[in-house]
Amino acid sequence: MALKSPAPRTFYLPRLEDTFSVFPDNGLNPHYAIVRPESRAWINQYTKILCGPKMCAFMENCNFELSNAYCYPYAEKPGLRASMDLANILWLYDEFTDTESGDEVQRAAMIVHRTLQEPDFDDGSWICQMMRDFRINHVNKAGPNVARRFIDNFCGYVEVVGTEAVLRERNQVLDIPGYVKFRRETSAVRTCFDLVEYSLEIDLPQHVHDDPVFVSGYNAAMDLVFWANDLFSYNMEQAKGHGGANVVTVIMKSKGIDIQSTANFLAGYCEALTAQLLESRQILASRLDPVFNKDAVRVIDAFGDWVRGNDQWSFATERYFGKDNEIVKKTRIVEIKEPFTDSISLKE
Repeated sequence: MALKSPAPRTFYLPRLEDTFSVFPDNGLNPHYAIVRPESRAWINQYTKILCGPKMCAFMENCNFELSNAYCYPYAEKPGLRASMDLANILWLYDEFTDTESGDEVQRAAMIVHRTLQEPDFDDGSWICQMMRDFRINHVNKAGPNVARRFIDNFCGYVEVVGTEAVLRERNQVLDIPGYVKFRRETSAVRTCFDLVEYSLEIDLPQHVHDDPVFVSGYNAAMDLVFWANDLFSYNMEQAKGHGGANVVTVIMKSKGIDIQSTANFLAGYCEALTAQLLESRQILASRLDPVFNKDAVRVIDAFGDWVRGNDQWSFATERYFGKDNEIVKKTRIVEIKEPFTDSISLKE
């Protein structure tokens, strides 16, 4: 009987930046240095409640605000500040819910729902205060369509995060179609895309968001963001014991292939998604109505900024590869960590 080959201890990251080079490199937002300290001071009100010193230091080194400078290079200060605040909220909420039971995560989701939808709701919790601040400072200043979609999308995000916690407790891994549908919600990219319109001072009517061509481009951009994120974060997630909620694990299990074959598959799929996004833009640009050939096209272009910027930030931060981020960017080699090593808990 043949012995089973040992699991590989390294894998090679595909150069997604080559695929994403079709999107213009619009550089860093010029307001980054001014806006980042403001957003950091704001979120620190809540991190000091939840996080220990090691986790606070880790958050500082991750520099989530830098991701927004890459992904929203065109935003004026209010839009950039909103995007930075949202990125910090999403990080803190994600880290918090990773430590909680399914029931506790569902309770947190209820607080978010009520805070965003009921202006007078206040249960005294840090979640309520954080989300109320964001609603007053940003959501209330958005156009009516953007504000409505943001609230719906954020509430949808926190609801499905509760489902993620339940799946984690059951050690359940979804199939590929189920995971794609699921990840479109848990990634919270919809809320980030809402801030694209907010930052551009565009308030697309709902019929644009319902248009099949726009939906095709929107979904392609959204999938490109989370497929790249899952690939880059896989090593970190599996080391924390959370690898089941990652497309790398899903593909390996569904297709019965190893991690390198999975990374290669992801690279090919990202090429197809990039083509889908560009095709959507081309069709929208050919429409006669300016809400499509001007406003919708501008939003699609900004989704391209998001896709490219997300990839750039992933190697400029310690979020995914720790202090080896520059080495990994150059060599593309990722050393697979042993489970439950080098991970930092929320209270550390």
